[in-house]
Amino acid sequence: MSPHVQDHRQPSTLPAAWLPRLIALLALVLATAVPASPPEALREAAAGGDADAQARLGERLYRGDGVARDPAAAFTWLRRAAEQGSLTAQRGLVVLYYNGEGTSQNLVEALKWALIAAGQDDPEATSHRDYLRARLAPFQVREAEQLAAAWRPHSEAGATR
Repeated sequence: MSPHVQDHRQPSTLPAAWLPRLIALLALVLATAVPASPPEALREAAAGGDADAQARLGERLYRGDGVARDPAAAFTWLRRAAEQGSLTAQRGLVVLYYNGEGTSQNLVEALKWALIAAGQDDPEATSHRDYLRARLAPFQVREAEQLAAAWRPHSEAGATR
């Protein structure tokens, strides 16, 4: 642009009168930016016994993914899904039992679920199983092995897999 030519374009700014409205809108958005509850359809499917929905809901609650982090509720949903045979939920229980999150720490239960999940040829579960076996006393390993051998998946009434 040469020094003799003036730029007559208007700057792209909002009128000053809009500023208070924008601040109020931003405050409203920030005030309501509390984690939302899981989609109602996911919660309904989980409550209806759908193991996949239970596992996904448990994972979201554990991570705080779009919801308030709640390890105890995560444990409940993951346990329900694991009992139905969900590999994802079984791996999740290994971690929760090992760390004592959402439940009391129980290394025998952690190993039990690692053994069950490893039985589905899952590399992550196999790694957990080997790690726990190396750290537990022989009597604890035997107890976990007996619990895992006796475990059978079961569907919840009206559940879909």
